[in-house]
Amino acid sequence: MKRALPGLRGLAAAAGVAVLIQGLGTLAFSPEADAVNGTVTTTTRVNVRSGPATSYASLTVLNAGDSLPSSGSANGWTEVTYKGQTAYIASAYLSGSPSDAQSSQTSGATTTGEAGTAYTTASVNLRTGPSTRDAVYVVALKGAKLTLTGTISGNFAQIDYSGKLLWVSTSYIGTTSESLPEVTGQARGTTALMIRTSSSANFTSLGDAPKGTIFDLTGVEQNGMAQVIYKGAVRWVNATYLTAVGSLTAPLAPTPPETSLRYATTTLNIWSSSTGQSYSGVIPRGGELQVTGTVQNGRTEIIVNGASKWVTSSYVSATPPTTSDAGASSGDGDSLNRGYSSGLDQTNENVKAIVRDVWNRYPQINTMYGWRKDVTPDHPAGRAVDVMIPSYKTNSALGWEIAKYYQAHASEYNINYIIFDQKIWSTARTKEGWRSMADRGGDTANHKDHVHINTNG
Repeated sequence: MKRALPGLRGLAAAAGVAVLIQGLGTLAFSPEADAVNGTVTTTTRVNVRSGPATSYASLTVLNAGDSLPSSGSANGWTEVTYKGQTAYIASAYLSGSPSDAQSSQTSGATTTGEAGTAYTTASVNLRTGPSTRDAVYVVALKGAKLTLTGTISGNFAQIDYSGKLLWVSTSYIGTTSESLPEVTGQARGTTALMIRTSSSANFTSLGDAPKGTIFDLTGVEQNGMAQVIYKGAVRWVNATYLTAVGSLTAPLAPTPPETSLRYATTTLNIWSSSTGQSYSGVIPRGGELQVTGTVQNGRTEIIVNGASKWVTSSYVSATPPTTSDAGASSGDGDSLNRGYSSGLDQTNENVKAIVRDVWNRYPQINTMYGWRKDVTPDHPAGRAVDVMIPSYKTNSALGWEIAKYYQAHASEYNINYIIFDQKIWSTARTKEGWRSMADRGGDTANHKDHVHINTNG
């Protein structure tokens, strides 16, 4: 440990922490990717996303050579801080990126050590539990004085923070400190900056810190140079090329709103917002929903892992769905087949999602056909469904309503093309709209009595 800072980021009462510490020199530490003071640099133009997958929204696009502070990597994605918020970049397009971290696995066993004082060796997350899966409660800056309860679980040590028990990775705490100037704030380099040993003309260059590097500031400036703490030592950089990134402290994450329990009556997409088509997963039929009471644009706000998400309101119920609600014709309550329907359970996941939606959105429909042997590949491959229109000769409007609804939601359901009433629409030729087809004979062959929906996959 190189230095001690007086407080924890975001918590003003840090000075009152009472702590116990196990003899850390005897612990076998292993990295948990929990330190938050690393820096990564892009090797090409790359998206900065709101979550660790390409399905999440892009916040911005960085150019090659841009740098951001990083808090670790997992599953091919690196967590970074962008404009004060947590974001993610694909690790393959970064240099200096931490190696993928294994999630902390704890057996529940704990050990007890001696009382004592510890110091953070890097800016580090303080978590609500002893694993990287547990929520971050606050961030302690490098050099912050900690005291632990003496309880150790896996690679995490427990601390008593003003009466609240939190956990810190033992990889980023030590038992000693040395005197360094107090850090008064932080700044980001707007270009690559030379690291100097002094502010005078007789300095020695220690190389350059890349553009975007976050420096701890001491508040001292001499000869146009700003004094910084860099890699645990007092150094100097050109003050002209620094921009403030905020004060030493940061606010705690907002407390999630109060929620009430509801249930999904069908498989639901977890929407990222109350509008748009971006979603991050699904909730199965019968799944529990923690709703906030906020409804916008036909969607209900829910809380998922502490974050605000949205689901379609019409499929939210105060009571769990029953087997009879599913209307399955077989003894299997999970079957998609109802009435005279068949082959729906043998279709791909895109078709199954469409079938579930049709059953719930269009109660007039009582028959659909999925997998079957056929001369064309759609049905035998399990990638198509025929939605049969009741009284189709006088009910063409219902067929067009269904066809045009799934046309509008083609990207959501990964639809390739739709045929109805001897007309076809396809994603490959979407600008041409609905195109007429040659006469194939009867009403079924000409798709007058059913909407044929073909999906990719």
